[in-house]
Amino acid sequence: MWTFTNKENLNGGNYSKTILGNKYAYHMCDSTGLQSKGEIKWIYCGHVFLRGYKNHNIQKLPTTELLDVLYSEHKEAFIHQIKGNFIVIRIEKNSFSIYSDRFAIKKFFYWQSGKEFIISNDLKEITRNINATLSKENIAKYAVTYHFTNGSTAFANIRHNEPGQIIEFKEGELHHYKYWQPQDLLELRKRHVPISEIAEALSKAVDLGLEHIDKSKVSLSLTGGADTRNLLAVFLKKGISPHLYTYGDPESDDCIKAKTIADGLGLAHQIHDIQMTASLFEEYARKIIRQGGGLASIHRAHRIMAVEREKEFAENMFLGTLGGEFIKGVSEDDYIVPSIVYENWENQNYSLENLLEITQKKFILPKKVDFDILLSIVKNEPYMKGDVINRKVAALSFITAHLHDAQDINLYCNLMNDVFTPFLDIDYLEIVFSSQYTFDNKEKVKNKYLKRLINPVYASHFIKSTYPPLLQFLYSGDHKPSDVLFNKYYAAFMKIIRKRKTKGRYKPNFPLNGWMEEFVQKNLPLCYNYKELYETFDLDALMRELKTENHKPKESYWLRFTNPIMMRFIIEEYNR
Repeated sequence: MWTFTNKENLNGGNYSKTILGNKYAYHMCDSTGLQSKGEIKWIYCGHVFLRGYKNHNIQKLPTTELLDVLYSEHKEAFIHQIKGNFIVIRIEKNSFSIYSDRFAIKKFFYWQSGKEFIISNDLKEITRNINATLSKENIAKYAVTYHFTNGSTAFANIRHNEPGQIIEFKEGELHHYKYWQPQDLLELRKRHVPISEIAEALSKAVDLGLEHIDKSKVSLSLTGGADTRNLLAVFLKKGISPHLYTYGDPESDDCIKAKTIADGLGLAHQIHDIQMTASLFEEYARKIIRQGGGLASIHRAHRIMAVEREKEFAENMFLGTLGGEFIKGVSEDDYIVPSIVYENWENQNYSLENLLEITQKKFILPKKVDFDILLSIVKNEPYMKGDVINRKVAALSFITAHLHDAQDINLYCNLMNDVFTPFLDIDYLEIVFSSQYTFDNKEKVKNKYLKRLINPVYASHFIKSTYPPLLQFLYSGDHKPSDVLFNKYYAAFMKIIRKRKTKGRYKPNFPLNGWMEEFVQKNLPLCYNYKELYETFDLDALMRELKTENHKPKESYWLRFTNPIMMRFIIEEYNR
């Protein structure tokens, strides 16, 4: 844990006042590294890799020495020479700079009032030293978007870092800059890129992680989707057989398809079938609030439990994060990317009436929440501005990568020695966005059925280029890659035939049934104890709806009930 502040009379923490003079306090524990060379010191967490897959002698240096070398050569531009999921802090005699990675996967928090500030990767270090005020508008926005977007938190006066952000303290002032934005990917010149070149770039990104770990203790999630299969193909081509795991009901589509692959290729595979209860869910929900800084959804509980079990088989994990979204585009399912985003791709004048309509569906009260402020917040989101393509890359970057997928990455880091996300490697992404395969090219196809035909084509060719034995196994959508390569129309026809034969065969992967209702029945009434919650959410209406008998076993349905409960857990963890 690390903290920078110039606030006096701090509560807790073993603060040192030696680094930035008598006024500026700094606290560090063993989870971060500190290296001093001359007048510059470095702190980092996560992984810092050299860009460009070159100069391996420098790459092999310890991270702080690598940063020293790059800074001595490039000065402030050193940040453009590195990549990875990281927070890097440069400390000089009377200044410091804090750098987020390009998608701000690694999180920190900051509070500022006038010239006073506290910046820390531990939210509690901030809340116990200030009067942290809950924001009804931010809480309402979370209920609408499922994430604390645009750097917000549940607290009005505390923010978290954003993609490509630099916070610099210099001459007694804090300054905020951006060194990179996701839309930069759209500015890359298009060229013909063979899939073999993309596969090689991903392979090199995987190598960066493998160089730091025991290759015999690697875990990889395997579902029926294309992303994890493409990553598995890269490993198998290298002659590495990771331990595979799938979580959910063994008779679900994902688990059956994954087991078929593992059995067919003779790979070690474990299905983690989580038997959830109301009390177990609450235990893990509170753990997630604590470990995720209030940014991670409590609905990640079953994933955390699966990874805890996976520790028996591996010490390090690779994730297929963002492996297909930049190719296929945004999944418009009101789960990862919320409906308020994709229902307004072309709405240039999002109105108060639009906002009132969706907040009513999310059981937000219009009386105590300042809807003018909330409207301003929503309209200022990067995926609510500009043309459709820019909005979609913003949604994939600022929601899917930066918040939704990052919550799993950071939670898993508490369990595994190392967690790597090669699909987020910027060198790989720049090659992908220079190619003809990204979603913005697919947007030229207006017919939605033709778009669906195109979806599996890229992944099938990737498998053919990387590890052809995987071509024979079905995806969860009942496409077979070998069929797609033969003829995409034939593949679509065969998919329909298979779906008819298997209709009703597969069980839900992880249904939210009676235990979720029990959890809500216990915890929702307790939200009345907090003024901020009963003035933000229509708890009376939620309690009436809870008494109905037509509950759906899906997360997207239960969010209306669990959103206020999650906010209550945040209050109880960080604001007591």
